[in-house]
Amino acid sequence: MSSTTWPETWTGRWIWSDRPALAGPSAEHPYGAPAPERFDTRVLLRRALRLDGAPRSASLRITADSDYRLFVNGRELGSGPIRHSPRRIEYDEYAIEDALVAGLNVVAVLARFRGFPSPWWEPSPTSFTLGGGCVAAEISIDGDIVGTDASWRIREAEAWTPAPPAGFLVTQPDELLDARLLDADWTHPDYDDSDWQPATVLHEHSIVGPSGRTTPGGEPWGAPGPRPVPALTGERRSPVAGLILSGGEVAWDGAALGPARAVLSGLLASWTGAADEASDDLELPAQVPAGRHLLVVDFGAIVSGRLELRLDATVGTTAVGSLLEAPTSAALDSAAVLGYVCRGSDDRFVSSERLGGRWLVLLVESETAWRLDDIAVLERMRPREAVEPFRSDDGRLDRIYDVALRTVDLSSHDAYVDCPTREQRAWTGDSVVHQSVDFAANLDWSLPRWSPQLLAQPRTDGILPMVAAGDFATPAVPTIPDWSLHWIRQVHRLHEYTGDLEVVASLMPVAENVLRWFDRHRGGDGLVSDVPGWVLIDWSPVQVEGRSAALNALLARAFRDVAELSDALGDAGRAAWARDRHAAIGAAFEVFWDEGRGAYRDTVIDGTRGRSVSEHTAAAAVCAGIVPAHRTAAVRRLLLDRSAVFTRSPLADHGADALGPVAGTPVSVRDAPDWDTERLTVGAQPFFRPLVHEALDLLGATDRLPDLLLDWDALLADGPTAFRECWEGGSYCHGWSGTPARDLIVFTLGIRPAEPGCTRMRIAPRPGGLTRVSGAAATPFGPVRVAVEGDRVEIDSPVPFTFVDRDGRESAHPAGAVTTRL
Repeated sequence: MSSTTWPETWTGRWIWSDRPALAGPSAEHPYGAPAPERFDTRVLLRRALRLDGAPRSASLRITADSDYRLFVNGRELGSGPIRHSPRRIEYDEYAIEDALVAGLNVVAVLARFRGFPSPWWEPSPTSFTLGGGCVAAEISIDGDIVGTDASWRIREAEAWTPAPPAGFLVTQPDELLDARLLDADWTHPDYDDSDWQPATVLHEHSIVGPSGRTTPGGEPWGAPGPRPVPALTGERRSPVAGLILSGGEVAWDGAALGPARAVLSGLLASWTGAADEASDDLELPAQVPAGRHLLVVDFGAIVSGRLELRLDATVGTTAVGSLLEAPTSAALDSAAVLGYVCRGSDDRFVSSERLGGRWLVLLVESETAWRLDDIAVLERMRPREAVEPFRSDDGRLDRIYDVALRTVDLSSHDAYVDCPTREQRAWTGDSVVHQSVDFAANLDWSLPRWSPQLLAQPRTDGILPMVAAGDFATPAVPTIPDWSLHWIRQVHRLHEYTGDLEVVASLMPVAENVLRWFDRHRGGDGLVSDVPGWVLIDWSPVQVEGRSAALNALLARAFRDVAELSDALGDAGRAAWARDRHAAIGAAFEVFWDEGRGAYRDTVIDGTRGRSVSEHTAAAAVCAGIVPAHRTAAVRRLLLDRSAVFTRSPLADHGADALGPVAGTPVSVRDAPDWDTERLTVGAQPFFRPLVHEALDLLGATDRLPDLLLDWDALLADGPTAFRECWEGGSYCHGWSGTPARDLIVFTLGIRPAEPGCTRMRIAPRPGGLTRVSGAAATPFGPVRVAVEGDRVEIDSPVPFTFVDRDGRESAHPAGAVTTRL
């Protein structure tokens, strides 16, 4: 990325073809409206530059509604912009001097207007000429700026078939490219674009404001801001195994096909016209139709990025396939379809979308000889500047740490997303786990700083939508109220690690309005009840009807978080209000306590306690600081009694597992308890386990966490390269399951901030039954390294720290290396 200081006023103008995806004003839409017939359109843009010599410095900035891919002299440099709110857009910067040469150069842009909402794009309001596709860019060469204007050449791209989302949940769009309609050289300097049209400059129109502006800065986005997170990056991942089956008789080799059998049977059955009533159990056909070929590729691990194919085939050869997270037909149902028709030369396809999965199933139709010259996934994830990894004398925990980090890597794009394979939505609650991992294990803190700011897009009533900058952000979709409370925890953690009061201050009005939204649903006892929306808590059968103990405990923690943040800002009034509300919930929370059961019950309905008991309620109450001292021993016993814990995910028969992403019973239905509520405790899924671990740390049971983290060993059996969404089912790679990467650093190595901004650290190793542990934690000043062998502890810290031995004795130390005893 470039470091050019750009002028405040853009030179580059908004340009597009003369047919934006807009309809004219109407009584219902006075500013115009999207034109559905023009949705999912692409245009090709070019600007030739002739240089007397190679430039000393050259940079480019660009933004678009909705997407762009940037090429300089035939070389793709990047794509964007990042996901953004409907009324805010960012620009990207590129250093391009290495891509320019003396003589003729060309800057080319493949721009796309989606129109349809997607998990990573939310339509902006229209303003007569904007909101239906546009690009603005400017190039600085040795200080001289050339911007987009009518001198740019443009052609509508007809090679792509418009592809609306497949459904409400399956919204990753298909990409179907007929390369016969796209010259392979269009991004190169010597391409003849004389029959292209001049670009159309878009003039801003307004009913109530100024009109005529053509540069960024007016409706609907205002002035674009610089991209707040680094460009996505990653390795080029090649397959580890593959199999091609050609037309004719097939000698099926079960060992060679492995778990792909179910997918292949369904696909081949569709070829031969066989019924597909139970695709996971279909018999494989004995023959593949002539002229058709099946390619199955295993990348050996879940990968996330853009798929690249290089084919040597005759014109008209067709390749259609999907990248699947698992070799099941249900995974195929939820995956985007990629299609490519060969032009007969220079056949290289790079998907526009970021995809995720492990298995590529590709169907090729060709009556002549063809060859797949190359296949790869160009991974595109947020960069991670790694600290020294956690290592111990238990190889299982080491593997869990590594896979947990990889799971978060795969789920970290321009925002934290739930999964790279099926949705890629920036869920407001999921990212509380990703952020905690990045603050602990990643020296690049740009994304954990940006995440709470991106998510701070409240509805008009003050609560946050369930996702940010995506299709589910619409007011038509109910929110998950508890997700907003986890967002407040993100703001608290942002202050804890960075100490950035300026950003915290900017987010505090949003946090206060979230809490005041909950206050509107408060009863006379101070507890909230029957709040609107989808109270999720976790993918476990936590009872939430009436007064939900888990939700009220999360709310109490959020009030305490806001009180502490207000103290840091010197806002005594807001702090006092938040503390009063925290105290009121704490006092009223006694209604959930059942002395006979020795536990908090999950609900109170019409004044009567419910029967269910969960880890969620107990852990959230401890984390909120509302468990009286005389009850902590009982709560500690409950959380440590693992023999009584059971989990049951409704996703066991949803998602990529059996029934497909939108089939079967609704995943949000919670039936009344059918378990022994006097003996059993509803257990937390991976998402809520961070609160369980935090509670045990507060209760003095930190030494037990290495054993508890071994629960993730069971997830490795389902997917050895990334952690699944739930203990029972869900997506095969879910970022919220990555908490061991934080917990092994923060609790087992015991490294965490003692003061906001990490100006002083607290180091309290609690290895439990492990005899050797080592690793490091991230700080703005560099990594803090800790190694424990027996009772010997070696610490190397770039900042002063307080060491806490196993008996709780504290000793202060300056920055540097220290050897002490545990």
